Amino acid sequence: MEINNPNMDQNNPEIEIPTQDFDAQNQVENSFVWTTKTTVIVIFILFISMVFYIYNSLHVAKAIKHREELKTTLKEFHSERISLESEITNASKQTEIAEKLKDNGLKEITTPPIKITRDPKK
Repeated sequence: MEINNPNMDQNNPEIEIPTQDFDAQNQVENSFVWTTKTTVIVIFILFISMVFYIYNSLHVAKAIKHREELKTTLKEFHSERISLESEITNASKQTEIAEKLKDNGLKEITTPPIKITRDPKK
């Protein structure tokens, strides 16, 4: 008793060959269709991406410009600090102080100071 079933394997009658339904509804559900909605969404995403890219580029350019300004200001402050340090070093020298105090009537001591000692017996 042989059954002629097209879904059965002819060599091994116990194995059934799976069939695929090729109807139009199954094909529409399984395939990606470019509709107006998907086109609008893709264009919107591209537009948002471009806006973000432009904003980010401008922000980075502004940050780099600000950084360069800070570098220039830092160099100026560094040179100002060095010049102030040299002025303070010059102004604190003994000869410079003596020159400034000469106008007030004070003179520089030429003799060494005398050490005052206390007599331990008293």
